[in-house]
Amino acid sequence: MLYSDDRDYSSENSFNIDIEIWDVTYIGIPTSLDNIEIKEIAIDLLPPDIDKDLCKFNRKIFEIISDNKKYYIISGGLLIATNHWDREDRIFNYNLNLQHDKIIFSTNAKQE
Repeated sequence: MLYSDDRDYSSENSFNIDIEIWDVTYIGIPTSLDNIEIKEIAIDLLPPDIDKDLCKFNRKIFEIISDNKKYYIISGGLLIATNHWDREDRIFNYNLNLQHDKIIFSTNAKQE
């Protein structure tokens, strides 16, 4: 992301895409992912080495595909959104109240 004081800054191409997950019982992803695809899968598609009991209480299973490898997250939900925040410390300061410009996907939203 380019910040407002960077050369070639433009609000059309300078934004973050946030992926927020909550109520996480399992996360098995590397520290860096490129060109990701995220989809929700059914419990019967979960690899056998991951404990299915982690899916209790209506948790969802998300499969992340990156470089033809599959990774998994089990959580209460997922939100994908954009924002134009220009403060790098927003994640660490809970009083900043992150607001999104556009919600791309949310498990809490009604799907059409």
